[in-house]
Amino acid sequence: MNFRWFGLFWCLVFVSCIPKEAPPKVEKGVLSAESYLSSPAKTVELKGEWEYYPGLLISPLELEILKTNREPHFFEVPGVWSDSFWKRGFLAGDGYATFSMKVQHGLKGVPLSLKVPEMETAYNLFVDGVKLSSNGVVTTSYQTGKPEYRPLIVDFFPKENQTSILLQISNYHHRKGGPAQILVLGRTSDIHYQFEFEILRDMLLVGSILFMGIYHLFLFWNRKKDPFTYWFALTCILVALRVFITGNKYVVHLYPNISWEIHLKLSYLSFFLITPIFARYVYLLFKPYFSRSVYELLKYSGFAFCFIVLLTRSSFYTYLMVPFQVFTLLGAFYTFFVIIRAIRDSSPGSFIFLISFVVFISSFTNDILVNNLIFHGPLLIHFGIFTMFFVQSVYIARNFSKGFVDAENLAGELSEKNHTLQSVQNQLTELNERLETRVKDKTEELQGKLDQIGKDMRLAKSIIQSVTKLPDLDPYIKVDILYKPIAEVGGDIYFVKRIQDFYYRFFLGDATGHGLQAALYSMMIQSEFERVSAVAMRPNDLLFYMNQHFYDKNADLQIYFPAIVMDFDFHQKILRYAGGGVQNQIHMKKNGVTAMLENTGPIIGILEHYRYGITESKVESCDRIFLFTDGLFEELNESDGTQAWGDLLEIIQKTVSLPFSEVLPSIQNMLFQRMEKSQWKDDSTLIFIEVT
Repeated sequence: MNFRWFGLFWCLVFVSCIPKEAPPKVEKGVLSAESYLSSPAKTVELKGEWEYYPGLLISPLELEILKTNREPHFFEVPGVWSDSFWKRGFLAGDGYATFSMKVQHGLKGVPLSLKVPEMETAYNLFVDGVKLSSNGVVTTSYQTGKPEYRPLIVDFFPKENQTSILLQISNYHHRKGGPAQILVLGRTSDIHYQFEFEILRDMLLVGSILFMGIYHLFLFWNRKKDPFTYWFALTCILVALRVFITGNKYVVHLYPNISWEIHLKLSYLSFFLITPIFARYVYLLFKPYFSRSVYELLKYSGFAFCFIVLLTRSSFYTYLMVPFQVFTLLGAFYTFFVIIRAIRDSSPGSFIFLISFVVFISSFTNDILVNNLIFHGPLLIHFGIFTMFFVQSVYIARNFSKGFVDAENLAGELSEKNHTLQSVQNQLTELNERLETRVKDKTEELQGKLDQIGKDMRLAKSIIQSVTKLPDLDPYIKVDILYKPIAEVGGDIYFVKRIQDFYYRFFLGDATGHGLQAALYSMMIQSEFERVSAVAMRPNDLLFYMNQHFYDKNADLQIYFPAIVMDFDFHQKILRYAGGGVQNQIHMKKNGVTAMLENTGPIIGILEHYRYGITESKVESCDRIFLFTDGLFEELNESDGTQAWGDLLEIIQKTVSLPFSEVLPSIQNMLFQRMEKSQWKDDSTLIFIEVT
């Protein structure tokens, strides 16, 4: 039913465009139309060879004198006198001229009318020597010229069977200059009827497209899940606005005082904006097939053209029309191939869209050819867009209707499912009662196992505490430790061993896991540390022996861990350091200058026979050393470990003037403030050493 009414609408649109017989044309300045106009309800377009006097503004009286002295040139109307841009640049359309012709109509004393469209860009119209209409100010210079677009109908009574028509035209504001539109002559009643029909047709078109836009705005308002309806609505509203601005220039009749420049800018903007907005609609509709980079090109190019229109004068931006038409055609052809791909994949609605889009491309191509005077014919773009939008509107409405039908069907199925679920729920209730007894038995059994695990955890914690107990470190150093495991037993493990009265060894590692697993790994690490400490004279030797031991065991246990070994030799006042797979540690001199203790090899258990490096540095009284695992600082910036370490360094540097007992509490408070939390989500250890 919808498509039947749609067909009737098209019949109404094109009934006036179907010629019943070939109309006559102007030849050598004369139009012989007596026989053609003898039948009522006929109008004739005054197109063909008009007499042409370039660079002259001639009055009707002067024209008769001039004809006796020179032969006239002839100009094909509609047409423009614009020269090539490459010859005259932005002055290609500037100039002025006089055009004249005689029409032999054989309708002496019968009221006649001329439908006069806009000229590029100012004109004076003389009929039988009498000035009947004008638009703008026709002049021989840019300074005094004034453009204007105001299509109108001129009524007159011919006193003879022929009528002479003279046009004075000047242009200094548009890329095209001259009679680019066609004058239409006919009986007054026929011309007015034709004009009223065009108004009815255009208003019907504007109202239909505008209604579709408003309707789809409400659809989007109530269902924002489908954003393409919003862009479809914007495109409809923009096209309706363009129909209102162009054609018969209804905006000029509604707002007579609107300036020509604003009117022209609105005309160009309404065209340039259609491409990016409609491209957004198609992109959302066929997103799997439409390249985002192509869409971005269409969007930003369209907005760039609009920006140029807003900032420049008509004598410049009118030259953008042809490049933009070509650019839009390329985008339309790309869209055509996108739709073909969608049809190939059986995308819903793609075939209907293709049919309407072909109509749109055909009408758009027709208008480009007509506007550039490649051939003469009616402008069809508004009707092509209406066809596409009408089909798309029907398609979207069908989708919404289908959605409601599906919702009703789902509601019925849901009701049936609810009945089924109720019976299943009754069965589940019975099963739950049976399961409660079994769950109770299993809970008691599980609780017993949990109690045993708790005892094991407390034992493991006690063992770890015993092996990490600090020896007597006086009188050389003071040590304070921040140890925060996330479970009762964590993965971080540290040892402090007094090798000799003046020689101390510190070890810090990060074992895998938590709980009993971490406790077992920690015991293995502690056992190996005790074994090799007796033979490893330097920190890097200890890492070498431990790495070789765990590499040999790795095939079965797969134990990998980063580790730090640092020796204090107070006999020589030297600090020796080796690190395997750890972050740089911090050595703060007594003057507040910080030095980095850099990593010297990979984590333990990865590479066989790897020789770790060693660094040595002098230590003095009041020097401070900070050894830590990555869990201490990695939450400062989880996406950038380097930045997180830098934040930790900044926090440590702020404690340079604090007494020994206040350093670790201050660091912990500042870390929590930075992380905006009060606990860590990984094991965290910080060993703070001050040389006394």
